Amino acid sequence: MSRSRRLLRRLSGREQRFQKWLNHNISKQLVQDAKRTNSALAFEDLTNIRESLNQKPRSKTERRRTNNWAFYQMRLFVGYKANIAGVRVVFVPPAYTSQTCSRCGHIHPVKGKSYGFGKSFKCGHCGFEHDADINATLNIAALGLSVIQPESPGISCQLEGRQLNLFPASYFELG
Repeated sequence: MSRSRRLLRRLSGREQRFQKWLNHNISKQLVQDAKRTNSALAFEDLTNIRESLNQKPRSKTERRRTNNWAFYQMRLFVGYKANIAGVRVVFVPPAYTSQTCSRCGHIHPVKGKSYGFGKSFKCGHCGFEHDADINATLNIAALGLSVIQPESPGISCQLEGRQLNLFPASYFELG
């Protein structure tokens, strides 16, 4: 057997094993922290995300990054560990989580447009500025809280003086 074949055989599956190990450790830490603080975990429901992303034109690097991302495996690991630990897991719809201002709840008035610019988010309504990922994370947390504690405000947008509830409770899936 050639040297290159031996090397390929030895490295085969190494990346998958590393990703599995990493997902186990991250999920374990998330569940432990949630249990310690008597919290629940809220995640975007990314079911069928690969199919929808792969329909859009993207660079080879972006396609590789999302197609190699083991988010379903992470969801399974968090799910079974949270179940054992008695930690609630909530999956929220991803719609508008990155387009909504986490401070005032405003969404860009033009369909398909966002106040996000790369890694930054700046609300055109209240002027709130933050990292775009953190802004989306705050929205996911608020949505998760609205499922666990229905009396919480969740996310809503003040458009033309009327309150719109963007996410009725029927959209959410409890894990």
